[in-house]
Amino acid sequence: MRLGFKVGAAVFLVAVGAVGAGWFLLGEGLDRAEKWVSIVGVCVSTALSGGGLLLGWLTWRQTRAVSHATRAVTALGVGAVGIGGSSGGQIQTDVSGVAKLTSPAPGGGAGVHAGGLGSVAVGGDSTAPISTRVTGPDAQRRP
Repeated sequence: MRLGFKVGAAVFLVAVGAVGAGWFLLGEGLDRAEKWVSIVGVCVSTALSGGGLLLGWLTWRQTRAVSHATRAVTALGVGAVGIGGSSGGQIQTDVSGVAKLTSPAPGGGAGVHAGGLGSVAVGGDSTAPISTRVTGPDAQRRP
C-alpha cells in the first residue's frame, strides 16, 4: 500500500470517529457528556504520556548507541583488531608462518588502539570469547 493512501485512510477514520463521538455526546445531555469527556480525556492523556515516555527512552538509547559507535579506532600491527563499540561476536586472530613480525607503536590521541602482535582492543562491552595466537620464528623468541 502507498503511504498517501494509508494517511488518507487514517485521516478519514479519525474524522468519522470525531463526528460519531460528537453525535453520541449530543444525545447524552450536558452533565453526562461532561463526564464522558473527562473519562475519555484521562485515557487519552495517559496513552499519550506513555507514548512520549517510550519515544524519549528510544531516543536516549539510540543516542547512547551512536556515541559508543563514533569512537576513534586505530588497529596497527599484524592481526590487530580494533572495535570502537560493543562486540557480541567472537574475535579471533591467528598469525602464523611469518618470518618477521613488526608491530608499529599505536598513534597518540583519544580512542581505541590495538598495536601489538595479534593484539585486540575493544572500546565497549564484549560478550563473546576473544582469542589470539601468534606463531612463527619471531613469536617464539618473544617472552
